[in-house]
Amino acid sequence: CDLCENWSHIACQRGGRASNLHPKAAFYCDGCSTQQSSRKASSKKKMAPLHTRLIAGKGALARLGKYWYPVRLIQSYGATSLPVTARNRVRWQVVWWRGCKFPSSLGSPPSDVEQGDLVDELWQDQVKRRGIRLGEWVHSWDTPREEDLIQNFMSAQPSKELDDILQPHIASLQKLLDSPELNQSGAEAYPVIDYILQSKKKLDGVGAYSIPFCGDISSHEYAKIARWFSENIPGASSQVEKWLGGMPLVHAFTLVVAHRKAGDFKKRVQARNEEWNNSKLLKMAWADLMISYPADSFMADVDLECLTTLEARMFEDSEEAGPAGNQQWGLDAGQHHRRWGVYLNIPNEWVMKRDYSDTELEVRKRLPILFNKSLIGVIDSVVPYSATTLMLRLQTSRPAL
Repeated sequence: CDLCENWSHIACQRGGRASNLHPKAAFYCDGCSTQQSSRKASSKKKMAPLHTRLIAGKGALARLGKYWYPVRLIQSYGATSLPVTARNRVRWQVVWWRGCKFPSSLGSPPSDVEQGDLVDELWQDQVKRRGIRLGEWVHSWDTPREEDLIQNFMSAQPSKELDDILQPHIASLQKLLDSPELNQSGAEAYPVIDYILQSKKKLDGVGAYSIPFCGDISSHEYAKIARWFSENIPGASSQVEKWLGGMPLVHAFTLVVAHRKAGDFKKRVQARNEEWNNSKLLKMAWADLMISYPADSFMADVDLECLTTLEARMFEDSEEAGPAGNQQWGLDAGQHHRRWGVYLNIPNEWVMKRDYSDTELEVRKRLPILFNKSLIGVIDSVVPYSATTLMLRLQTSRPAL
């Protein structure tokens, strides 16, 4: 990045925007850039060929069996050794969306895919969308975000490691919840109390001390520790507001950090020829916990961001998206995997008012499975028919069932 001078992976830039930059072009990472990756394409502009739209960092759909699943494009290879007419044989390294629900019969998906088995969101392409049956996956809007994980901590998976670390400290954690000693004696036993006294911190609106530190404990682990606290500290489940984000839970974080980094802390103390004891361990764990990590230094969920952008283009229903935005995926190809309800709970902001045509949701050139193949000639090869019209047209030619 020409501003922060940090390195970024091309495939991690939103929308693949860094893929085709000239070597001497200025580059600004997602954190520094004020550019907004365009989610819409002009309805008046002719779409570029598909092979030029597939670029590193962009979301796409990859075919696995007869269904298509979301992937993030990482890097293509083999293009230079193939003629232009064989561009579909170019291979792409991909990352499959972690929420894909593949049929068990297919086994693990490949790490690379031929370009002929890839499409992008097919913006405004009604015909091609109708020919694609989607596999099942967890939508971006149904995937928990960081803040959701903490607020819904009881949904976190229990952890034996955390249980082993925290079980011996139930009595001390309960004391912090019920009757903490906010004095020098308490400060010697609990670094978090020392912090409260030194900073002259005030009680918040619910009568608790809000402590903002969690160090390098991830949101997933935050939720797991909160669940353990609620289930194992007597009375905790009925007074969540007193400890979630507060003094008792933060001491639990301190204990976890102390356990995991004790070896490293001990080496540091011994290198300085200082005395090593449990008090020193807790103080060093607390100091580690207080390290201020800038919000943008945490690892971004690039796969989730990529899927969100892809799905926004796949499912937007607007004047600009045109008829292709009106639930067209797989209409002519058949059911999606396990009759998946692809459009359930789509974000409201993706669906906008527009004028609809009565023919947009008609099924084209598909016969009910029970009809004889000889009746295919009944269907006009150009004009689309709704299922109702098709049944009426075939009434006089229907075979005996």
